[in-house]
Amino acid sequence: MEVSLQLYSILREKLPPEAKGRAVIRMDIDATLADLLKELDITHRVVISVNDAHEAERSRQLQDGDEVKIFSSISGGSIPYPSYEQR
Repeated sequence: MEVSLQLYSILREKLPPEAKGRAVIRMDIDATLADLLKELDITHRVVISVNDAHEAERSRQLQDGDEVKIFSSISGGSIPYPSYEQR
């Protein structure tokens, strides 16, 4: 089966530069999101959407023609910005 893939941010480095973060990936018929992440050697926390819907379950089985987008997970700092009164 074939899955359309789009990688964002630093994840684009998982594909050749000329791909610009986009590729069509051939996977086994029973492949899951976890299999796709393993194939791409993505081991850190990411956010995934399949067919424009957020998908949290890495065990989700992929279907031929699925459009998968993978984003780097963003985390913020633990120190809040000072309020105007504190400046």
